[in-house]
Amino acid sequence: MSSLLTALHTLFLQRAYAGCGITDTNCLEVSNFGIEAGGSSLNITQLFINIQGGLFAVIMVICTAIFIAGAFFFAISAGDEQRKSLGKDLMVGAVIGLIIVVGAKAIVNLTFNFIYG
Repeated sequence: MSSLLTALHTLFLQRAYAGCGITDTNCLEVSNFGIEAGGSSLNITQLFINIQGGLFAVIMVICTAIFIAGAFFFAISAGDEQRKSLGKDLMVGAVIGLIIVVGAKAIVNLTFNFIYG
């Protein structure tokens, strides 16, 4: 259980915000390009964005794996209509899932841009 918590902490929380006080501007911040000076400590918005990014990546990998499995079933069907249908259904479902996830991420990002500028 502790290794799971450590993994979640590593994925979603910032790695370096050493020396950050409430009024201290000379602290370190982790951003998309590494550790930068002049940042601030972790807030709930950044935590939500980190979790959203992690979940988006995991869902994208799962949808891609389902699409590949569907293509595999379709390719090895050898005239078996049940496997061919299963392969097509998996591929269509994976594409629909990707569209839904990308649309949901776009809506969340748009909402965050309106709220937090």
